[in-house]
Amino acid sequence: MSEKDICSENENTEQKTRVIFLMERYAHYIFHRFFEKPGRDRALRVLYESGTITQKVFAEKMNIRPSSSSEILMKMEGEGLITRLPHDEDKRNINVTLTNEGKELAAEMIKKQTETAKEAMLSLTREELCELERILIKIIDDWDERFGDEPRAFGPCPEKERKRRP
Repeated sequence: MSEKDICSENENTEQKTRVIFLMERYAHYIFHRFFEKPGRDRALRVLYESGTITQKVFAEKMNIRPSSSSEILMKMEGEGLITRLPHDEDKRNINVTLTNEGKELAAEMIKKQTETAKEAMLSLTREELCELERILIKIIDDWDERFGDEPRAFGPCPEKERKRRP
């Protein structure tokens, strides 16, 4: 490898690192400035859009472990936002439904998020927004494939790596 190639690679690595830090800063704005409770807000949206669903389906839609979903739902139930009742046909499954208070809060939250999204993206043209969306989908699809469903601090998910090896 020539000195020019090494310099180009170093510049590219520095740029990639800058982009990662910019993405981190962007995520900070999204989760800490624009939304009150990101986890609960996401759960409210899933339930609002899904109607009555089982706790298992809720965990799948949230892309979290069932134990984590139980914890979130327990807090939401304590706040009076949901009800959990045994499934009519299979008593081992639990149906989760938003209460009227939960539906109202979800509708307000979705309205606020929609307004915030418009405001947050004012600096982008329609074409830039489409390009950003395309790039983010490309990155996320690649990361899902390489790293699995759960974020890892260091490197790919070992289970995914084992599955890929011949």
